[in-house]
Amino acid sequence: MTESQVQFALSNAHLNAEFLIAIANGARVEDFNIPENTSDINVFLIDILKGKYEAKVTRKPTKRMVNGFWVNAPETVLPSKEKYYVSRPDLPKKFIETKNCNEFTDRHYLNMGLVFLNSQDAIANAKAMCLIDPAGPVR
Repeated sequence: MTESQVQFALSNAHLNAEFLIAIANGARVEDFNIPENTSDINVFLIDILKGKYEAKVTRKPTKRMVNGFWVNAPETVLPSKEKYYVSRPDLPKKFIETKNCNEFTDRHYLNMGLVFLNSQDAIANAKAMCLIDPAGPVR
């Protein structure tokens, strides 16, 4: 194997590492966004392990019901040294953007179920908390 082939294989393995670890720990394949043209999941997993698959497999967001509205569930683990979004129904824009500093406030937001990786999910949850349809028109 040439050096470029090794680097290519390592980059592909890195792209799908979260997926492979989750499957090894008992996660269901159905919880991930698998390409539609995948006919045999076993061949797909083997291709990932061999570094032949280039696209990143992502986890489907889990849903929860808030005041009768289905919204994406909050994170259960904070991203390390990365920004995240906190649902804040008391603010006009319905969220704040912050960075994980591994402080009390970060853990508090996480324990309250208010941490999201994108502002859209934080806004949708905040709206649902206020009994506003998250899928409704923006005002």
